[in-house]
Amino acid sequence: MDSDDDYGAAGFMDEPEDFYPPTPPPTQQIYTMKSGKDVTLNLVGASPTEAHHLWNGAKIVSDYFEAKPERVRGKTVLELGAASGLPSLVAGILGAKKVVMTDFPDPDLIVNMQKNIDACDETVEPRGQIATAIDAAGFVWGADVEPLLERLPAEGKEEDDEKKKKGRRFDVLILADLLFRHNEHGMLVKTIREAMKETPESVAYVFFTSYRPWKRDLDMKFFDVAREAGLDVVRVEERKLDKPLFENDPGDLDTQKTVNGFEVRWPNV
Repeated sequence: MDSDDDYGAAGFMDEPEDFYPPTPPPTQQIYTMKSGKDVTLNLVGASPTEAHHLWNGAKIVSDYFEAKPERVRGKTVLELGAASGLPSLVAGILGAKKVVMTDFPDPDLIVNMQKNIDACDETVEPRGQIATAIDAAGFVWGADVEPLLERLPAEGKEEDDEKKKKGRRFDVLILADLLFRHNEHGMLVKTIREAMKETPESVAYVFFTSYRPWKRDLDMKFFDVAREAGLDVVRVEERKLDKPLFENDPGDLDTQKTVNGFEVRWPNV
């Protein structure tokens, strides 16, 4: 066929510019701590990891820390699936020694988390405290945790490499509204086991709502996986909110309004 021949099919596979709906713009929310301090949170416009929502689990675990700041004060903290990173920011404000805020290693998510760290740092005295205490990092659940452990501050000279390796872990892990990803339960538990310090005080805070009430049993299977992996599980919180996060969703309304909190620990360390 002569290259000059044109039958109008050159752009046949090209979609019109307005074929797909535009990506929603980024949003911003203000979370007010019980102390009255406002925390500004930037959220990405859309994300396949659901990072464009400020989840109820993140709000309630943040309240839980503020009710008893020693849960995070002076401790090293790792948050998985952080999205806006609210619990990490609150932990930093309350005096955590080091916080590593993680989400899927998508550049937009990491940039947004860092934006929230920087914004928070501007509102906390002394300036630079939050920026130094909190890191934003990409992490895939179940992957090698060594790059995260390398962000922890040195704890002094250890007797041997094995003791150093066991000691260089996090005191606190945060999992806020992650259990709806049922296929990832095993990877989440693997990360807890590999990243959480083996001490009686170390704990993973797992707070969640069953936004799809008919799948609540599948959400709860996370704790079966944790127990099978040798971890202890204790319920510590059950709070019913005034309204669900997603209005007009199907299913039991009370279940959608309820945030459940659990502590996952090493047994008899």
